[in-house]
Amino acid sequence: MLKVKVPVYYNSSTTASEATFDLPNKCPHCGETIFPRAYKGVSEQSYGEDKKTVAISAQCSNDSCKKYFIAAYNYNSYTEISEYIPYSYRPPIKVELPENIEKVSPNFVEIYSQATTAESEKLNQIAGVGYRKALEFLVKDYAIRYNPDETEKIKTMLLGPVIKQYLSDFKKLQTLATAATWIGNDETHYVRRHEDKDIKSMKRFIRAAAQYIAAEYDTEDATDFTEERA
Repeated sequence: MLKVKVPVYYNSSTTASEATFDLPNKCPHCGETIFPRAYKGVSEQSYGEDKKTVAISAQCSNDSCKKYFIAAYNYNSYTEISEYIPYSYRPPIKVELPENIEKVSPNFVEIYSQATTAESEKLNQIAGVGYRKALEFLVKDYAIRYNPDETEKIKTMLLGPVIKQYLSDFKKLQTLATAATWIGNDETHYVRRHEDKDIKSMKRFIRAAAQYIAAEYDTEDATDFTEERA
């Protein structure tokens, strides 16, 4: 942090009051250590309010960057104490998965969400591997749910044999999982075998498989409900 005096304009005020703030000495754009140039601060609160938020416009001092950024603070003009407010400029990522799927495989939801974040950052080489891993957790957790006595065996098996052996009674789910696995394997291998399919196809098959499993979970819940009241 670098202490800098900055003119601050408060709400309904045409004149500025000077205040000292600790500006970040690392540019949020280029990541280099800098001596930021501060222009001015503004606040929607009035000067007389004890607690207020002040936003300072600043510029990177790195000649190859020179980009602008905002530094925000909680500020008390009487005590002259300021507290830096760290901002994250990453928008929230919307992950579309069926309701209750986390009841079957919470790890699937976590891994799939992380893969979605990687994809949103254009890290497609990593995202594909993540989706493939998410699928493995979904399938194995589903298999373990109906075969708890074989938990350790299922955990150590390759995904293909798990799909073949434990999803044989669920042909549609087995087909979806197999298709997603084939595409997912392409994401982890040097040579792609299925050039006509990509991450979008894999995600579509995974979500369909998750929807099938979530529907199965809801059906079990409905069955328990109706049998209790029969």
